[in-house]
Amino acid sequence: MQVTRCDAFANKSNQILKVKMSKNLITIGLKSLALIVMVSSIATAQSQKTADKNMTQQSTMQKKEMSAEPQMSRAYLHNYNVPSSGVAIDGYCPVAYFAANKAIKGKPEFASTHNDITYYFVSAAAKAMFDKNPQQYLPAYGGWCATGMALGDKFPVDPTNFKISDGKLLLFLKNKNVDALSIWDQNSEQEQIGKADAHWAKVTQ
Repeated sequence: MQVTRCDAFANKSNQILKVKMSKNLITIGLKSLALIVMVSSIATAQSQKTADKNMTQQSTMQKKEMSAEPQMSRAYLHNYNVPSSGVAIDGYCPVAYFAANKAIKGKPEFASTHNDITYYFVSAAAKAMFDKNPQQYLPAYGGWCATGMALGDKFPVDPTNFKISDGKLLLFLKNKNVDALSIWDQNSEQEQIGKADAHWAKVTQ
């Protein structure tokens, strides 16, 4: 009978211990879950704070960019058709158009600057001719397409598509769709020059 009571007591003790352990495990689990939630909340808050900071910085940079004065490219010097490099006519020699009636690439070692624009020449002799009288060799209408200028607009050019007319170097647009020199030749040159001169005078005011 005592053995039975001992067994019963042992069983009851084990049950009580299991209940306590179960409660402890539940308590530990709840605390762990609460800790995970808290860490997650902190991480989320930090992430949001970082995102807000990045957004603020980006917004500030955009405002600075919008408010900053634009840096003028050399392409707009005196309204001339010049790339940001400052080298006119894609490096073709302006003197060669007149002396050889050809579009010939100049060389950087034979360079001159006129009105802050650089020109390359095929030789030292060609450079000397230009330096003596730049106005004689400069392309008309600032190097823009003559046909475009007659139409009241600025068109880019193909430096190999040109014409010498009344002592002026006229450059023209040319691509797979348009040959502006061909259009020019189909119309009265005198009228087109008059229109181009008038529009260029407005452009350079």
